[in-house]
Amino acid sequence: MSTDESTTAEVPATTAGRTLDVERDSDVPISTQIYWQLAYQIDSGRLLPGSRLPPVRELGAALRVNPNTIRAVYRRLADAGYVTSRHGAGTHVAERPPQRRGAEALAGVVAEMLRRAAHAGFTADEVAAATFAAATERKRPGPLVRVLFAECTSADAGYDAERLVDAFPDMIEVEGTLIDDMPERLERFHYDLVATTTFHADECQVLAAGRVPVVAMLVGPGYLELVHEIAGLKSGSTVGLVCPSERGADNMLDVLRLAGTTGIEIVTALTSEPEALDRVDSTADLILMSREALAAGLDRRLSKPERIRPWTYEFDPSGLELLRRAIEHFAAERPAEALPA
Repeated sequence: MSTDESTTAEVPATTAGRTLDVERDSDVPISTQIYWQLAYQIDSGRLLPGSRLPPVRELGAALRVNPNTIRAVYRRLADAGYVTSRHGAGTHVAERPPQRRGAEALAGVVAEMLRRAAHAGFTADEVAAATFAAATERKRPGPLVRVLFAECTSADAGYDAERLVDAFPDMIEVEGTLIDDMPERLERFHYDLVATTTFHADECQVLAAGRVPVVAMLVGPGYLELVHEIAGLKSGSTVGLVCPSERGADNMLDVLRLAGTTGIEIVTALTSEPEALDRVDSTADLILMSREALAAGLDRRLSKPERIRPWTYEFDPSGLELLRRAIEHFAAERPAEALPA
C-alpha cells in the first residue's frame, strides 16, 4: 500500500454499491445514473475531499456493471473537477471540488431525491408535484416563522440552522446559507428574518437591504475565552488558521484583530492546500481549525494535536432569547389564514 493510500479514507466497493442504485429499465443511461449519484455525494459532503473511490473493477462488480462504464464515469468526474486520478494511487475526491451550484450538481440532488422517494413508494410524478407545491409555498408566509441563518462557511451555516430548529421546536423553519448567497435567497423565497452572529451583523444588514430584519446573536463565553487565549500569547508566537475558504480565514483574522491580538504571526491554510497545511504544522504554536476542517479529518494529519483548538462556538443564552423575542413577534403578527387548521 502506498503512502497516499494509507492516509486517505477509502470507500469500500461494497459500501459504494449499497449507496448507489442502478435502474436498468430507466431511460437515463447507467453511466449517467452513477455519475449523478457520485457527484451528489461529493456535493453534499458524504464523500469528503481526499476520499478514495473504489477501484474500477471492484465497483463494477458491486453494481454488476461493466468496468468500462465505471471507467467512463470516473473520467467524466475528473473532467468536471470532482476527482483526480493518478496511476498507482487510484481515484480520489478532489481537494477543491467544483462549486455546488451548477446544473450537474442539481441533477445529482434530483436523482437522489427520486431514488429515496422510490424506496418509499412514490412515483416521479408525485415527487414533481410535491416539489412544485413546496417551492410555491416557500415564496409566501407559512405557518412557521421562516429564518435564514447566514454564516461564512457552509458547515457552520448548516450546523447552526439545525441547532436553532432544536432550540425552537414547532416554532420556526431554518435554512442555512453562505453570506454571499443571502441576496439571491431573499429575492427568490420568503423569510421573516435573517439570523447571524454578531461578527457578521453589519455585513448581513447591508445585504438584507431592509427587506427583512437581521437578528445578531451573541456567542457563548467559551469562544471568547479562546480568542482571549490567542490574544494573550507572547509576542513572536505563530498561530495557524485552517479553513475551507478565504472568506472564512479572513473572518477569523478579523476576530483576532478586534480582540487586540498584536505581535503574533498568523499563518493561514485552506483545506484544499496541502503545502500550506504542512507549513502551518511546522511553524504554528497554536492551530485554529474550522468545523469543516475538523470534519475532513485534517486534525489527524497534523503533529502535536495538543496545539489544535476547534474554531467553533455555542450561542449565548442572551442571543437565543433575542431570537426568541423576534420569533414570537412574527408568530403573533402571522395572518390567520397562514396558521394551520
